[in-house]
This record gives sequence, C-alpha cells and structure tokens, in this order.
Amino acid sequence: MQADYEHAVREHRFDIITIEGEMAALIETVLRPDHLWIENLAVRPERQRQGLGRRLLAHAERHAVEQGCVEARLQTNAAFAANVTLYTRLGYDIYKEEPFRGGVTVYMKKTLA
Repeated sequence: MQADYEHAVREHRFDIITIEGEMAALIETVLRPDHLWIENLAVRPERQRQGLGRRLLAHAERHAVEQGCVEARLQTNAAFAANVTLYTRLGYDIYKEEPFRGGVTVYMKKTLA
C-alpha cells in the first residue's frame, strides 16, 4: 500500500459506521469540482453482506448532491467481480478499463439526482 494516510485524514472526508463500539465500515471521499470521488469503501469481513457498504454509498451520494455534485466516481479491481456487480446494481456504469500491474482497473461512475 502506498496511500498517504496522514494526508488523507487531513484532506478527505471519512464517514464511519460503528457497531457495539467497533468500527464496522468506512467510506473515504473527496469532493472534486465536477464529481464526488470515492477513494475507499471498506467493511469488516464479519460485517459484510449486512448492507453497510450500500448505506455508506447512499450517505456519501446524498452529501455530494447537497454540495452540488452531479456525479460520483470510483475505481475497483476487475478481479473483485462481486464489487463490480454490486456497484452496477447500485447504478454505477463502467466508463473505462485499463491494465494495471497484471490486472485491470475498472472505472465506474453514477449520475446523482
């Protein structure tokens, strides 16, 4: 991992769901001039398949609309087919794919209401 977490904590928005005092899921977003960039969406393995990721995405999308954004974007690894399927079900469309370190990065976007 090469992420600069010190910078991220200072400059990005983090929304967190806690359950029984433990962090269960988080979403890291960046408001850009023309869209909301979803940098990271993570759910603890034992909390997956409980709708927490969908809740955080919906929350971030509402916040983006309140801030005047009309689009949300993210990227994922094509190897995580379940993620691509989930994002597609939630209204995200693939707009670009490119090779990256032996895999494929999938870029997705969604028009926000």
